[in-house]
Amino acid sequence: MSLRKRTDENCRDCIYDSLAPGTWRQQVSLCTIKTCPFWDIRAKPTSPIPESTLRWYGVDLADFQPRAGDLTQEIGHD
Repeated sequence: MSLRKRTDENCRDCIYDSLAPGTWRQQVSLCTIKTCPFWDIRAKPTSPIPESTLRWYGVDLADFQPRAGDLTQEIGHD
């Protein structure tokens, strides 16, 4: 099994809640456990996270903007 697949599987098992808003990638990208060995290489969403989902998780939208901009660059949007 590849490192990517193992990391994705670990993160999904750890944090994903199918009853909570957001895809598993969106939920994993909002993980705050920076001491986790997978934190730096965790999955990133393939589309922008809706503001409603960010608010549900208590994310400060002003603080999230730089990361959202990075995501926009990564997936090829302007």
